[in-house]
Order: sequence, then C-alpha cells, then structure tokens
Amino acid sequence: MGFSIPEIPASVYEEGLFIHDLTPIGGSLVGSFFVGLIPLLLVLVLLGVFRLPAYLASLSGLIVCIFVAIFGWRMPAQQAFESVAFGLVFANWPIMWIVVNAIFIYNLAVESGIFDIFRRWMITHTPPDTRILLLIIGYCFGALLEGVAGFGTPGAICSPLLISLGFDPVDALVYTLIFDTTPVAFGALGIAVTTLSSLTGLPVMHLSAMMGRQLPLLSLLLPLYAVGFYAGFRRGIIECWPAAMVAGVSFAVVQCVFANLVGPELPDLIAGLASLLCLVGFVQFWKPPYHPEFKAAMHVKESTKEDEETTGIEKNSSVEETENTQWTQSAPSTQQNESSTVLCLEKPSLWESILAWSPWIIIVIVVIIWTFAGVDKIGQMHVEWPHLHHRVWLTLYGKPYDAIWTFQPLATGTALLIAAIPFSVIVLSTGAPLSIFYTALRHTLLQLYMPTITVSFIMAFAYLFNYSGMVYSIGLLLASVGKAFPFLSAWLGWLGCFLSGSDTSANSLFGNLQVVAAREIGLSAVLMASTNSCGAITSKMISPQNLSTGVSTIGLKGQEGRILRRTILHSLFMVCLVGVITCVQQYAIPGMIPS
Repeated sequence: MGFSIPEIPASVYEEGLFIHDLTPIGGSLVGSFFVGLIPLLLVLVLLGVFRLPAYLASLSGLIVCIFVAIFGWRMPAQQAFESVAFGLVFANWPIMWIVVNAIFIYNLAVESGIFDIFRRWMITHTPPDTRILLLIIGYCFGALLEGVAGFGTPGAICSPLLISLGFDPVDALVYTLIFDTTPVAFGALGIAVTTLSSLTGLPVMHLSAMMGRQLPLLSLLLPLYAVGFYAGFRRGIIECWPAAMVAGVSFAVVQCVFANLVGPELPDLIAGLASLLCLVGFVQFWKPPYHPEFKAAMHVKESTKEDEETTGIEKNSSVEETENTQWTQSAPSTQQNESSTVLCLEKPSLWESILAWSPWIIIVIVVIIWTFAGVDKIGQMHVEWPHLHHRVWLTLYGKPYDAIWTFQPLATGTALLIAAIPFSVIVLSTGAPLSIFYTALRHTLLQLYMPTITVSFIMAFAYLFNYSGMVYSIGLLLASVGKAFPFLSAWLGWLGCFLSGSDTSANSLFGNLQVVAAREIGLSAVLMASTNSCGAITSKMISPQNLSTGVSTIGLKGQEGRILRRTILHSLFMVCLVGVITCVQQYAIPGMIPS
C-alpha cells in the first residue's frame, strides 16, 4: 500500500531543521525497519537471554541507540544528546516522583506495623487459600492502585503483600504484572485516554467508550487465565472458576459502564473497588476445595525489644504464637527469614481495620480531589526543550516536532506526598516515634535508587528513539500492510509501552500514526487509536521500567531477566488477542465502534 507522506516545505530546509528520513538505510523502508529494531532487540536479549540487570541492559540499548541515531538516521549529535537529557528529566519528574512517594507511604505502613494489620485483615476475611488471595490482592486490589497512581505501583506494593502470605517471590511479581494490564488504559485517573484525545483531536468520550468495548473482554477472562496458570487446569480453572468469574464479571461490567457513560477518569478505580467488594463478599459464602499446597500463612519476623521501640506498636493481643496452628506455609520462599514465626490470627477490631485501610483510603480520596479540582495544574510551567522544540521536522505528519516538558510542581506525585501527611498523623497516634519517618525514607531510597537509574536510561532510550525518527520508520512499515493493519495496530502500542513503560507515552508515540494510517486505509480512526492504548497495556509486564520497580521491593534486584522470561509469552499472547478483537470489531461487528 502507498502511504501518502506530506511534502516538506522549503522553509524547513532554510531554517536548518533536522528532517526525519523515513528510509535512511539504503533508501529501503524494510532495511530501515530492521536496523531500527536492533536497539530494541538488544535490550530484550540482554534481559531475557543473558540475564543482565535491567540498568545494564537499558544502558547498553541506549548506547547502541545513540550510534544508530547519529550514524544511521544522521541525527545531529547535539540533538541526540538533548533527546537523551529530555528523557532523563521526564523519567524523574513526573514518573519516579510518583513511585517514590507511593513506596514511601508503603514503607511507612510497613515500619509502623499497620501493613501487618492489613495483611491480617486480608487473611482473616478471606479463605486462607493462595488462589483466592491471588485474585483479591493481585487483581482487585492491584487494579485499585493502578486506577489511582499507575506507573508500576501495583507491582511494588501487591507483590510484597503476596509474599508475606506465603507466595514465592517470583510468582508474586509475575502474576501481579500479568494482572496489571487491563486496568492500565484507564490508570492514573484516565490520563492516558485524555492524552490520546488531545494528541489526535478525537473526542475523549468516543475513545473512552471504544476502550470500554475492548478491554472488558480481557478483564472478564484475565482472572481465570491467571489462576489457571498459577494452580493448573483442575485446581485453578475447574475448582476456582466461580471466584474468578465473580472478580472478572464485576470488574468488566463496571469498567464497561463507566467508560461508556461517565468518562475515562473513574472506570478502573471504581471497577477495582467493586470487584474487591464483590469477591470478598462472595468468599464469605463460597470456598474452593482444600489443598494443603495452597494454604496461605502470615509470617512475621520474631519481634525484638528494639523492633517494638522502632515501630511503636506492640504485638497485638489478638495475634498469638502457637505450635499447633491452623496456618502453614505452602511454598517456603528463599526470601523468607529463617526466624519468621507462623501466627494464629483473629480478625482485627474495627479500629484496627480502619488503621489497616487508612493509607489506601487516604490516597484514593486525595488523588481524586486533587485531579478533579485541577490542583495539579496550579503553577505548571511549559519548558521548551532547547535545540529540540520545533527544531525537528516530523516527516510522517508534516509538522515540526514539539518538545515541551510540562513541569507540574503539584503533580500526582505531590498529591501522594500530601496524602502521606494525614497518614503520618495516624501513624504517630499509634505511638510510633519520629524516627520511623527516617527509617521509611531510608528504605525507600535504598529500594528505588537502582530502579531510578533504570527508568532514567530506558526513558532516555525512548526519547532518542522517538526524536531520531527510528520509531516512525518502524511504525510506517507496520502501517503499510493495508487491511491487516487492525491486527498490527495493537503491536504499535505494544512497542511504545515496552519502550517507555507507560500507556500514556505509548499514546504520545503512536496515537497520531494510528489515526493517519486508519484514514489512509479507510478504517475507523477511533478504533485504531483505542487499539494503540489497548495493545500498550500488554507490554507493561515486560517493560524494563516496571520490572525494575517491581523487583526493588521484594529482594530480587538485578533479576529482571528472570521475571521477563516468565511474562513475555503472556505478553505476546495478549497482544495477539487484542489484535484479533480489533479485527473482529472492524470487519465483523463495526456497530460496536462509537460514531
């Protein structure tokens, strides 16, 4: 298929802009496509095959990308390094600013002992079965966190919670990442959808509605899919399908209704909350058949006098050590401390339950108010990046390339920091000393310094890949396949999110390309743009940014490749499934597309 490329005005040459050459390698689009893939494939191979830590794989990919951009795509060196600098800055503000504050609140809950009460609430209000806890924590609670904060927060918080209840660390992170897919498109209060709308000019409600007619199909099946892989066909699917369907149906229905009738801000937040309440309520009356290998346990380290002085919370009288306990550890983890104690538990009191849920409730309330009141827009500055803003000609779209860093001092990360204030008051009310804040902050910095380096490298890689034009050479070839484009449309989103770890960034990369290709081929622009976002969610589980953040809180630093090898096939299967759904909606049931 011939793809119509806008003519380059003479003024562009006169002003000396860097012009994207879409076929820089021997004048061949196919050759340029494969050369452009080299840095991407290098990162995947170093992570998955050679098992290098994510920061080394990302750094290696960045170095190769610099050489390919300068000598292959003939990008001026100054602009290449300005692109790298732009990516480094964006990685730290706003992305890591969100993650740091979310993990600080989590560590504050851990150090104060409130997280232990939360664990006890979970295990005493549900069957002590890891299959059910996987659905409640990994799917429902993880979706709630993704709906509020996004950017890998569920992987960093839900996986330690699962480990503390008897899960193997690798299993805990792998399944948390698999679950952190369908909530991503509407995550962080729908920022990815609103960004896609602003970039493409398509109505935000049309995009929200279209995603609300694609994602619920995955949301419905995802709990059953994951629990099947975790426990096997018989003990996972056959025995646990009622719980999996309650979680999936409740989430999918609410997600569909809110996306179609309300907008992109609340579908995942409300759907996560609804599925959590429905599933917890359901398992009060239904339990799967008992199997000792799936019996959950709450393990704690034996407390010392020093520990109690640090936390300020004494061991609760409702938690008693016992030799003949009903709780046993199903799969001893190499990460578990040998001195851990298995506990016999009673349900937390009303006050303890309020304490247990307080950090998450405060986060939800503050972030919702913060977003809908527009607090994040106060004091924002638009910084035009030197030597990049309107100094690069975007050949595929026929316009100068914007390079604006939007600095928001009151961004979502700041909202989380503000949410930490009332939670800190609650922590101090339990008798915790002021030193607990230093301990929580120190642990946060130790956990996140390496993920921060990794995210910085991978975002620098993504921005250079973008501004050099490599990503558009790859996208142009995929968009030149004619009627098969609906299937490959999902792969463009997949590629964008793998690079950046963000659905929002994936939409920024390829949202316009999807619309241009759709109009050239005669397809629905709304469907193709929505598919970009839906395809992007399937690679979040293999993005180096999210892998690095995930391993940081569970003692697996440097083992991102181990997680990648467990998630990549799931990622490829899901992106193919999104592609098939898109083809069916475009060619078989176009009435599903908003008009």
